[in-house]
Amino acid sequence: MTDPKYGPRDPLPDDQVAAAVAALRAGWTVLDAEPMPAGSDIVYGVTVRDARDRRREAVLKCFRSDGPVDGRSPERFLVEVDLLELVGRETDIPVPEVYGTYRSRDGLPGPAFLMGRLPGEPPLGVAVGGREAAAERLLRESGRLLARVHDLRSFDAFGDLVSRDGGPAVRDGRATWPDRLRDIVDDSLDGLAGTRFAGLEEPLREYADDRFAELDLAADAALLHGDYRPGNLLADPDTGDLTAVLDWGAAQAGDPRYELAWAVREFSGRAPVGSADRERVREAFVDAYEEGRADGFERDAASERRQSFYLAATWLVECRWFDAWWGGADESAREARAERLRENVRELR
Repeated sequence: MTDPKYGPRDPLPDDQVAAAVAALRAGWTVLDAEPMPAGSDIVYGVTVRDARDRRREAVLKCFRSDGPVDGRSPERFLVEVDLLELVGRETDIPVPEVYGTYRSRDGLPGPAFLMGRLPGEPPLGVAVGGREAAAERLLRESGRLLARVHDLRSFDAFGDLVSRDGGPAVRDGRATWPDRLRDIVDDSLDGLAGTRFAGLEEPLREYADDRFAELDLAADAALLHGDYRPGNLLADPDTGDLTAVLDWGAAQAGDPRYELAWAVREFSGRAPVGSADRERVREAFVDAYEEGRADGFERDAASERRQSFYLAATWLVECRWFDAWWGGADESAREARAERLRENVRELR
């Protein structure tokens, strides 16, 4: 749910890109192709000529079996297709049209799918350069659309979503949300060994154990986008109007309030707790979210305590995957972020 510096290790040969597009959409010819490196799969922006001799902008996405994300599988990859079609059919959330999908083709990377390329630019979560009105619209629209996602489907278990014959389904699900969250927390804690955050494991484990014992974490299993952040949205740069919600391949069934904690963190640019930027983003985003939800949340002391724990869980996950997520930054930027995370842990109550 943050900005991984992944991407294809080597670009595909031009003939493979052209053959994959042709296999996905008969009669379409690739005019130009450019790798899009910010993702855990092989992704290309392609300009094509369709069967009616019209130019189109599209995105080719192929599964990478040696990708950097744990738990990736063809079924996990293809759930994005299920969700793009479901969301496009049943909501007003702007998503790309899926042009074609295949599970396997001899000599080609697969599974793969081809989708439309929507206009817009990745938006900023905080207002800069006097564009506060556009930023406010963006935040409120982002919150409203996330509410639509969370109301779209419910599940009978908690966990990662995969593609099944009947659509998105939970893989290796847990019966309760606390069990699922415990898995996320324990996996992250176990992964700190040998990292620059190894010294945080003991205090974080103690903190997490206390919160699991103290808090009521019961929740219904709702559809979560899984990576809802400005980097996975497109917006009109002048108005702040959203033009696309992208990258549904990390979808989960979980507590919507957990994703809300991630969203506020990302849309505020990971601003410190209590800062003016974070509080402004939090109010605009969460207010619009609550207005859009069929069932709202209580904003009481217990709710705030739970959200604080969820925010701490986001820091823990980031520590676990720090080298992957920050691998593209220079060491000074990495260490500045690492120190901010250490300070966050020291301030936990």
